[in-house]
Amino acid sequence: DKRTAEYTRDKFIEYGITNTTTQTYYPLLNYPIRRRLAIVSGPKEFQYEASLREDPVEEDETSKDPDVVPTFHGYSKNGTARGKIVYANYGRVEDFQFLKDQGINLNGTIALMRYGGAFRGLKVRAAEVFGCIGALVYSDPIDDGPLNKEGYPFKHPAKAYPEGPWRSNSSVQRGSVQYLSLGAGDPLTPGYPATKDAPRIRLEDSPTLAKIPSLPLSYQDALPILKATQGLGVRGEKDWNGGSEEVDYYSGPTEGEAYLENIVDNKITPIWDVIGVIEGSEQPDRVIVMGNHRDAWVYGAVDPSSGSATMLELARIFGELLKTGWRPARTIVFASWDAEEYGLVGSTEWVEEHKHFLSENCVVYINVDTAVSGPNFQAGATPSLNQLLYDVTSIVNDPQTNGSVYDSWSYTHNHTSGPAARPAISPLGSGSDFVPFLDHLGIASLQISFEGDYGTYHSNYDSFHWISKFGDPEFHYHETLCKIWGIVALRLADSPILPIHPADYASALGDYIRHMSVGYDGRGKFPVLSNAINQFNTIATNFEEKLRLFEAKLLRYNHLREVPDGMLKDLIKVNDQLAFFERALLDPEGIQGRTWFKHVVYAPGLWTGYSSQVFPAIADALDTGNKKLASYKEARAAESVQNAANYFV
Repeated sequence: DKRTAEYTRDKFIEYGITNTTTQTYYPLLNYPIRRRLAIVSGPKEFQYEASLREDPVEEDETSKDPDVVPTFHGYSKNGTARGKIVYANYGRVEDFQFLKDQGINLNGTIALMRYGGAFRGLKVRAAEVFGCIGALVYSDPIDDGPLNKEGYPFKHPAKAYPEGPWRSNSSVQRGSVQYLSLGAGDPLTPGYPATKDAPRIRLEDSPTLAKIPSLPLSYQDALPILKATQGLGVRGEKDWNGGSEEVDYYSGPTEGEAYLENIVDNKITPIWDVIGVIEGSEQPDRVIVMGNHRDAWVYGAVDPSSGSATMLELARIFGELLKTGWRPARTIVFASWDAEEYGLVGSTEWVEEHKHFLSENCVVYINVDTAVSGPNFQAGATPSLNQLLYDVTSIVNDPQTNGSVYDSWSYTHNHTSGPAARPAISPLGSGSDFVPFLDHLGIASLQISFEGDYGTYHSNYDSFHWISKFGDPEFHYHETLCKIWGIVALRLADSPILPIHPADYASALGDYIRHMSVGYDGRGKFPVLSNAINQFNTIATNFEEKLRLFEAKLLRYNHLREVPDGMLKDLIKVNDQLAFFERALLDPEGIQGRTWFKHVVYAPGLWTGYSSQVFPAIADALDTGNKKLASYKEARAAESVQNAANYFV
């Protein structure tokens, strides 16, 4: 809210980042007024009233007000539904298709789905597409509850909070149900900023808003429904069962009807981004943006406050550097976003308002969201930044092992995902504020965190008590993340040659297209795109070989200001090639059916959301059987890849 924005602004200024402003936008947000779920007809033994509340925990003081943020879905449909309930597993398209193929009539039903497998909003969308009139999303104990949480890599007791770190039976995962694979930001101002007087589309015309009402549920509230479907309908075989020993996870539908009520107040309301700027001394028009969102579902000790606290500490450290007379060679921006939890709103509106400036000047976006929930380092990035992450984590100590973070990261990866020469860095999908930078503007991005045994996400129990008992009791990993984030930013801001590697990007594209060829089982060989990627690989590799020779001449210079004028012109050209080649991977047409997404390589999966879909326009076309469109999108992607390669010719 405004108070946390003002607090953050005042802290930035206190720490010495005096060029700090608050920027206000006016998006649509919704707030709960009245909620109800009950089975109201059918056999008496199955009729019940859901509590829709979380139980207080005696040792966790902040949990004792269960209504501080009621259990509801952001951007959920205002309304009611009455119908029989069908259990639809994870609520994926394939789960609904299975039910339909087995003869289960979904029309007019309310879908009960468990968290996992896809973003919650896309579960609601799938339910809508298959004819359901309402949606319920619950937390099953086998997912982020205590079941099957013994042994490595788990660090804590396989028990529910507060005895362990895992989700308890009454715990509810709130969250947005925006259709985030179709767009980001304010649903009523697609593609342009939600300023006070901006033109707005109607709610019913927004492609990213749910069309059926929904509620989040605890396992405690879902269990009576699962009992009411027992022995009715069908059961799936693959990953269909949850963790309950009391039911067999039949589809139903229930004999009786349920009443779902989700009355919300939809209103245009202000949000506040806080932007602090440290102007570069040598290239002020080249910008590194560091972002973290500030809003939370309830208290949000992990999500996002572990990141917000780390950002404030980093701002303090940079302020101390400024007192010594240091200035970054390139401009550094600290960005504290608002309304991320509804749909990346604060970051998206800011990016849309400043898109021309960012397109012409922004070098890299560094995102930290849920900074610390445990000791295991994780990263996602555009591949050109992988080497930077490997280098920095190799020089920062892990608090538990006294070796490097890189060594711990590699060990964990090798013992959980299989042996690899290097730990995996994931392609970026969705779910945090890198999306508008990467997917809309083609700005190289990365996200870092320390993860662990975290079962209180978006609940009343994501509290200071939880994080100080389980997540990071001595806050050493907060300190470690601050070091990594700061060194990454400093290297991007001060290194004479930007630590960006296009050959790694080209190599990753080759891997993506090979995996797609296998994944589509002969439906796509992608010869045009493969040829463009091979050319890009050759050109980028040659460029980096020449760059190493140039870099050798610069080894004596630790800062951009030290580079002599005779070399500076060539250096500026090289850095602009490195900074802006990814812009060529934008297609102005966007992805068919979701044109806000412009990147030809990355977008959130159409039906998964959080996970990344590579070459998304091609994949979406093939998934609908449109080979002609797939060939057209392949040609456009190949042209973009060739344009990226041409940056280095």
